[in-house]
Amino acid sequence: MNKLIPCIIVDDDASAIDIIKAHLLEIPRLSLNKTFTKPAAALTEISMEENSQLIFMDIDMPKISGLDLADGLKGQQHNIIFTTSYPQYALEAFKVRAKHYLLKPFNLAEFVTVVNEVIRECYFCCNLEHENKDAFFLRTDGERSKLIKVLKADIMYFQGSNNHVHIYTPTEDFSVYLTIKEMEERLKNNSRFFRIHKSYIVNIEFIKNIIGNKIDLGKYEVLMASHYKNNFIAYVEQNLLRSKRN
Repeated sequence: MNKLIPCIIVDDDASAIDIIKAHLLEIPRLSLNKTFTKPAAALTEISMEENSQLIFMDIDMPKISGLDLADGLKGQQHNIIFTTSYPQYALEAFKVRAKHYLLKPFNLAEFVTVVNEVIRECYFCCNLEHENKDAFFLRTDGERSKLIKVLKADIMYFQGSNNHVHIYTPTEDFSVYLTIKEMEERLKNNSRFFRIHKSYIVNIEFIKNIIGNKIDLGKYEVLMASHYKNNFIAYVEQNLLRSKRN
């Protein structure tokens, strides 16, 4: 029997919560854990959740926006689907690692399609079957005849979570049965990758900006731990391509 996925809804509009609750009942694998109409209370409560939650979150909320709330949860392993009326926040949403973006009003079919995509990405873990200098070859649970090739050059960053590593590319996410330390060991001879946090390894070729302890990778932002910073800056200066023009 498949384990139920706990869900949380955060929206200052109670009627919007009711719509999502009704849609959740149509997906047997989902279980509603909590709902919040006040984002400050949601941030406090969700921060204490030990198990990964699938969070349906509005963006335009009073005092604390959904983007701010998601940013406050970036160090945790929750998966966020934004449910909003505003398409212009899509880029910011993915920078705080949203898994998807649903525009209101959405119907049941649209809701189920998005949720199923996120379930496949985040709750079906892969095994690392084979590796060469250019790529990882992954096999998903239940699909023994299918191998997924992930080019190392396409990987933006890795995020560790207990005995799993999440792999982020510009178009796809994968979860692999490895620790972040094991992944770091596999990448030790690859000059693209550097560990910047106990949970993160980044591909320096995707770096757009470094501002304080934030690293902008374009679609995503990740945090750098302070004790990694000096070594990381030196590493970037040595390994990033420089223009030969004056």
